[in-house]
Amino acid sequence: MKRTYIIMGIIIVSVAIFLLIRSVHNSNLDSSSKTQSLLNVFQFMATPESQEEIPPVDPEKVEMYEIEQAHFIKEILLEKNPVCAGEDFKVTVIAKNPFGPDAHLVYRISNKLGNPAILRFSRAGVREFYVTVRDEGKHIDMRKVQINVVDCGEKPLVTLSARLHNLEAESAIFEITSQKGLQGKCTYDWDFGDGTYASTHTGYITHSYASRDQKGLQSSFIVQVKVTDANGISAVGRSSISFPNVHYLSNLMGNPVIPVLYNKFPSIDGAYITVEINMKNIFDEPIAFNTAVLECRPCNTTLSPDYKNINPDQILESTFIAPKSSVKQLLKVPKSLLPGSTCNLTITLSGPYPDKREVYAKIFLNIPPQSKEDIDTTRDKIITDDDMIEKLNKAAQILGKDRPITPQDIQKLEREGKL
Repeated sequence: MKRTYIIMGIIIVSVAIFLLIRSVHNSNLDSSSKTQSLLNVFQFMATPESQEEIPPVDPEKVEMYEIEQAHFIKEILLEKNPVCAGEDFKVTVIAKNPFGPDAHLVYRISNKLGNPAILRFSRAGVREFYVTVRDEGKHIDMRKVQINVVDCGEKPLVTLSARLHNLEAESAIFEITSQKGLQGKCTYDWDFGDGTYASTHTGYITHSYASRDQKGLQSSFIVQVKVTDANGISAVGRSSISFPNVHYLSNLMGNPVIPVLYNKFPSIDGAYITVEINMKNIFDEPIAFNTAVLECRPCNTTLSPDYKNINPDQILESTFIAPKSSVKQLLKVPKSLLPGSTCNLTITLSGPYPDKREVYAKIFLNIPPQSKEDIDTTRDKIITDDDMIEKLNKAAQILGKDRPITPQDIQKLEREGKL
């Protein structure tokens, strides 16, 4: 059941990203074969990872106008061979793209998306897995790889799982699913593979990759955790995570969208709705926003949203972002601009871009009901569980009392050992 929820969550994230792409390209989908090819490769990147080896696509069984055999793979590097049963190892694929940039190749190594990837086998013997590489067009290449897995006896081992966050599209969840040879309370030192680090007292953590550089269709990271027990014995576990670079892809499809990092629950006072945002220009051209559209959705979901066109200067400290740089600033929306019953606010920023295009940034904010009339009494239930009330109060102290506490917040804080 847990695995089903995880896969469903990843599918939801993938669909959300897919719909984001479609929302800015809807007029081109039927007419552009290039757009369709890019959507096909996005689907390849966004297919949820599974616990089992995924059979490769056989080009001979697919009509040639849909897919063609190519020779992208030049070499497959195994970090070690043989490997111990239960031990992780890194696989790196060296590939060249004769049809375009190497950055437009995307990878699946066994059941893992991205390149390089971390694999492990729990049983000894000669094991096999497939490497699949494709471009954004109709070309695909694959290889079968063998590795010798041996029993190495008792040694400290840590198994680290990595998966895309089921609610935050640019984040990942890392969790230690098993550890052997370690005793007592442990400390966990994390290296997320993007130059950032953390330390925890539990084997569970989330991390955002929203500020990553997007130089190709796919971004892959090797994540490492060092677990040290009460006796000073330590073991290292690794996993890999890969993200479809939807913002890079949006530029190829004709309407560039830049990533924005922020908390979807803003601060609210008497005059303003305020949230800190970090906008990153991943492109080679400067960006200057000149238009902002506010979509105000009422708390009563049966009513239609209200739209307002405003000057971005009314809500932003700076509307300019230099190429390949980030701008961190406060976004301040005057409450006077919004209908009193607004519970969801979508802000779409846009500005001119080369070749007569527009560049976009989107911010989605959740606003708690401001009056009793805005509360949907058909959905809200009174909580009478004393333990849950205590958890909600602790969560409010940690996350802030100005935002609603979701079941996902409770689960996350529990797994982090904070509740």
